[in-house]
Amino acid sequence: MFVSRIFDGFSDILMGHIIEKTKSKYGKARAWVLRMIIPYFIGTVMLFSVPEDFGTTAKLIYIFFTYNFAITIVYTAINLSYGVMSVSMTNDSYERSILVIFRMVLAAGGAATISAITMPLVEFYGNDVHAWMYTFMTTGAIGAALFFVTFYFCHERIESAPQQVEKTDFKKSIKSLVTNLYWIILVISMVLICTTDMIFNSVNVYFCKYFLNDAGLVGTYGVIVNVSRIALMIVVLPFLLKIIGKRNCLLMGCISFAGAAAIRYLAPESINAFYITSILLGLGEGFGFSTLFAMIPDTVEYGEYKSGERHEGYIYAGASFGTKVAAGIAPALAGLFLSMGGYNSESEQQTEEALSSIMTCSVTLPIVLVAICFVCLLFYKLDKEYPNILKVLGERHAKSVFENN
Repeated sequence: MFVSRIFDGFSDILMGHIIEKTKSKYGKARAWVLRMIIPYFIGTVMLFSVPEDFGTTAKLIYIFFTYNFAITIVYTAINLSYGVMSVSMTNDSYERSILVIFRMVLAAGGAATISAITMPLVEFYGNDVHAWMYTFMTTGAIGAALFFVTFYFCHERIESAPQQVEKTDFKKSIKSLVTNLYWIILVISMVLICTTDMIFNSVNVYFCKYFLNDAGLVGTYGVIVNVSRIALMIVVLPFLLKIIGKRNCLLMGCISFAGAAAIRYLAPESINAFYITSILLGLGEGFGFSTLFAMIPDTVEYGEYKSGERHEGYIYAGASFGTKVAAGIAPALAGLFLSMGGYNSESEQQTEEALSSIMTCSVTLPIVLVAICFVCLLFYKLDKEYPNILKVLGERHAKSVFENN
């Protein structure tokens, strides 16, 4: 799994480079949504079709290769291309935000739907080893069909100049990224917000078990967080984005995470405080992830404004890589502090040091991480600068067209 994680991280960068070099009648990213539909279906089925007559070693090898084919290669390619399309469909900052909100809401709905229908489908197909293959053959076919619908109805409207696609140079592209101040701020924020959220989630079961004496509350926590997050994204966020802007919405996400940690510190054994904390974490996720993924596309225009080149693929690849860095950091940090505190998973009673380490992961680490994120975001001014950047880019493009004609 560790090796797969490494491959998965670098596959983002590779796919970003491939998107940058792509030139087709369907565009840079949209073409890969189409190309990956059949591999997506095949990979989904292969993951749940481990040959029964294989020995243990052969099964592990099969799982390693099918997992990396389905997740590291195919899912990375189609997910990154899907994300880049939000940059290429429009350069209107608010429209991009709405696209991301719809994506997040429907992703949550899709995940809930798959969770709800998986076991009934397994039962329907006979509840044996083959039933799992048929189940994911069914859901894989549905997913493939939906990706085709996305390809068919969504079109790239903001394109790089043809000569840029021809001369895209990896080293120069990376140089333009590291000089893109706002992209760097957002990638750092992505790592910090994702790490905060993952640490909360990774230690929540321990908190429920040892402070609230009910590990079953983890399920309640998940429901409250998801309902709060989706309600915020549907009812409130579209209006707040227009009123206070993306950066300030993300700052509200930081405040929500910090507020959840503070309440957990003040009343760790209160069930009512637990419910309030869960709501605040849902708001933190809603503000945090929706606005972050809505802000990333705007850095494409900022990068073009600074360097003269658009790099949608690299910019999205870097952001995606940031989430995977967080996925590695969060469990490592949580595990480190729990280990330092002497946490014993086999013991029903934990020492004061172990309980303190759980509180450190639930309170101290999240507050420190979101505080750093908050400070970084104070230097993010792109919301105010973006209209003028679009104006300048429009003048440049008009001048380029005039000179070429």
